[in-house]
Amino acid sequence: MSIVHVVFNPTSGSYSSRKAEQILTQLRAVGLDPQPLLPQTLAESMQAVAELCKQAIPPTIIAVGGDGTVNTVINSMPQGSATLGIIPLGTANVMARELGIRSQQDAIQRIARGTVRPFSVGEASSTAGVRRFVLMAGIGADAAAVADVRSSEKRLLGKGAYVLAGLRRCLDWDNRLITVSCGGQTRRCNSLIVANASHYAGPYRLVPQAGLFNPQLMVAPLPFSGPLGMLRFTAALFLRGSYAAPDAFASGGDTISITGDKPVQLDGDSFGAAPLTIRLIPDFNNLIV
Repeated sequence: MSIVHVVFNPTSGSYSSRKAEQILTQLRAVGLDPQPLLPQTLAESMQAVAELCKQAIPPTIIAVGGDGTVNTVINSMPQGSATLGIIPLGTANVMARELGIRSQQDAIQRIARGTVRPFSVGEASSTAGVRRFVLMAGIGADAAAVADVRSSEKRLLGKGAYVLAGLRRCLDWDNRLITVSCGGQTRRCNSLIVANASHYAGPYRLVPQAGLFNPQLMVAPLPFSGPLGMLRFTAALFLRGSYAAPDAFASGGDTISITGDKPVQLDGDSFGAAPLTIRLIPDFNNLIV
């Protein structure tokens, strides 16, 4: 049997011991030997994954949870040290949407097949530290909303908690601009997405030009400067399901520099504030597809 190391997040609201045992049973049923990891803190999770990646033969590590769990795992593994798989069990599961995973059973069947592709990640550096992201970095309005999400509302409303936080930020709007520069191009805007994936907030395609397997990040200034513009943009995105991002441009191999004083989020978790720089790490590790 092939060994797979299964990382759960017991502190997540979507976790339960019953769900964990069900997933382990399903993995055994397809001929795998799952070894569960149940870290109680973020530090424990990162240490456990880092230790696994020291093995002579790169391990297969399965992140069970939402996008935050996936982000913890990619920030714990050095480049070229492991194969990553995911089983969605969270609020938004944008990563699962990006891969076209329809259900937990679909994810398990993909893990059993073991088809892999090398994927890229972004890496942000600021006074908050250095941290990777696999989906997107948001600077400005969406990061302000992420920072304003209350845990009690998230437990009660799920994704609706982000909408509520966004409405609160509209009442306390930040008019300051940021400047993004990359490869000779410069833009001034209120808010910005640096995308490594096309999906955002679940089923919505915010930057269709982006992709996990592309050798570049997409820089997408958002087309609003005030709260009414943001509300109109968000409503249009929800109704249409996608946005063309006409002002987006590719980073190529160049470092992205963002100046100004605006909050930052990486894969849906707050990461201090700008200024910051972002670079691409191509062929970071293998991803089960």
